[in-house]
Amino acid sequence: MKRFLSIILLLGVGVAAGISIDRYLSAPPGESAMEHAVKHQDPDYICPMHSEIVSHEEGSCPICGMDLVPIKPAMISSDDDDAEHPVISVSSTVINNLGVRVAQVERSTLVRQVETPGYVQSMRKERHSRVSSPAKGKVIKFHFKAGQWIKTGDALVDIALDELVLLQEKHLELLLEETSAAGAMTDNPEMSELPDDELEPDTKLNTEVEADEDALTENPDAVASGVVSDAVVDLEEADKKQAAKKKMTSKDTAYLMQRAGMTEKQIKHLEETGETSSVITLYASHEGMPLDQHAKEGDEVKANGLLFTLGGLMRVTVLANAFQRDAGSIQAGQEVDIFIPGEGSEPIKGSVLQGAVSINNTSQNIGVKLVFSSPISKVKSGMYLTGRIYARTRENALSLPREAVIYTGKESRVVEALGKGRFKPVVVKTGITTHDRVEILEGLEEGDTIVVSSQFLLDSESNLQSSYQRMTAVE
Repeated sequence: MKRFLSIILLLGVGVAAGISIDRYLSAPPGESAMEHAVKHQDPDYICPMHSEIVSHEEGSCPICGMDLVPIKPAMISSDDDDAEHPVISVSSTVINNLGVRVAQVERSTLVRQVETPGYVQSMRKERHSRVSSPAKGKVIKFHFKAGQWIKTGDALVDIALDELVLLQEKHLELLLEETSAAGAMTDNPEMSELPDDELEPDTKLNTEVEADEDALTENPDAVASGVVSDAVVDLEEADKKQAAKKKMTSKDTAYLMQRAGMTEKQIKHLEETGETSSVITLYASHEGMPLDQHAKEGDEVKANGLLFTLGGLMRVTVLANAFQRDAGSIQAGQEVDIFIPGEGSEPIKGSVLQGAVSINNTSQNIGVKLVFSSPISKVKSGMYLTGRIYARTRENALSLPREAVIYTGKESRVVEALGKGRFKPVVVKTGITTHDRVEILEGLEEGDTIVVSSQFLLDSESNLQSSYQRMTAVE
């Protein structure tokens, strides 16, 4: 019996010794138990292009062949439970190396811009006027050169009028008489202004504007501001008729001087200093180019004598194309910037004449009519150009810089800076987009800090961390 127990005991010892020897022989040479346990911890290397390729040792990726890079928890780590877009922590050194810049989510007024290429469909003259001498005189100086574009209010020509000095002296004489009479009178009644209908027979048009002829004739403010005079004043004849009807006053002579081309400032200077001058300056009532010049400096001109015509301003209609999705945003009257190729970056202001006038069955684009004014030298019929329509306007909209948004196939994201080197990708819903900002409808609040530079790298790192977390969960 004792012998049998001894045999069983020896067999048990032998089996235990065999198992121990097998485990020792199966372990890699030189590997301790601690070293073997380390191998079952988190991996130390990862492929920068394929996050699913991880390893505990240096090597290369079997897919792309790139060297595996160390995972540095001290430099970049994840500390968030969001498996889809985890928060990552980045050291200040990495932030500086990446050149991370941030911006605040703010409220602002956004105007949606629609780019519309098109071509010139039609052109017609917009304004064309004749510039004439208001009375007999002599051309002193032209303030423009051949082919020069004139803007509204620019000086055109200086003319010395033969009878203007006489009228100015008459005005000073009447003004002195009225001042003396007012000082002698105890009661100074106001003198009534001469009715306009008594002066109208003595005036004629010297500027014939095709579009706004009646408006210019009935607008004394335009004459008083020094715009091209639209009346021919026969000073001697007017003086005789006025004297025959009733005694002329200083208001009458001031009115005649304005009709002759003098400004209120010049009349005031005459009254204060007593200095007379026969020279008046005619000013442009609208944009244009001097054409068909009939006189030169030094020439004698008659009353209503044609000096030149002011024209060359064209009203241009453009048929432009826009995407069908923009049809609801484009309406008549909206402002448009017109860009003409070869004319630099300065746009020409225009407006939408009609929205969605047609639709192309092939491209599904809509036709939009734009209109603007331009010198004839800049635009030709059939010319291609580009219009930028300022469509919908959103007041007090939550927005951020356009470059901060990361657009993917299924969503739009931004990287929010949480502070202390922590960053988190956030899914947002965007609204209208301008040339530099994007409206945020959901996902952010006013005052949030968003990364606007290097956000793609931070978003990619968050995706790597997300993939690694999913892989670890599977294991």
